[in-house]
Amino acid sequence: MEEILQNIETPYLTTEFLLSLYSGHKAGRDKLKNLVRSRDLIHIKQGLYLLGEKYKRSYSKEVLSGMIYGPSAISFEYALSYHGMIPERVETVTCICFKRDKNFTTPVGAFHYKYIAKDLYPVGLKFHQTELGNFFMATKEKALCDLAYFQKFKDEKAALEFACQDLRIEEAALKELDLSLLFLLSKVYQRASTHALLDALIALNSKRN
Repeated sequence: MEEILQNIETPYLTTEFLLSLYSGHKAGRDKLKNLVRSRDLIHIKQGLYLLGEKYKRSYSKEVLSGMIYGPSAISFEYALSYHGMIPERVETVTCICFKRDKNFTTPVGAFHYKYIAKDLYPVGLKFHQTELGNFFMATKEKALCDLAYFQKFKDEKAALEFACQDLRIEEAALKELDLSLLFLLSKVYQRASTHALLDALIALNSKRN
């Protein structure tokens, strides 16, 4: 086991940082390739590595998503699963970004990034600080609206079917959503599908009693 790597606390490593550690090595980049072959390093993408499993360093896929492609924020199905809104565990980390769509398949999982206009991007995002690093993630309201934004439905019935049947969200969970945030998102997004979703959730909440 590499002593130099053993003393590193963070699991997230850049090429520049690693080359600085092996600055005395004649062929630093060849050294990195050898460390990947020996599984001391896990190559995530060009310029980014994780420490290998043998070093037993915990890492966060949420934190990693922002390092792989950014600026980006976790949203869509992964965020809904993270918030406990949908029953299935979502393995692919799904994100919004304001650069072109991009997909990455890495040794630690898949990461999908979908473009959304820059003025729509920040509304409903929250900054999460964790022991394993920081990341931006959509609130459950934004994650749902981000999904609806790319749909073509235009009426309340179709919106509710999308939420309850396609995404399998329980009506009780939908009733707990923040309508004021949904109203803001619908106003900013200006899409027939997000308007229909808001109308459906307002109608659903009116049935509480």
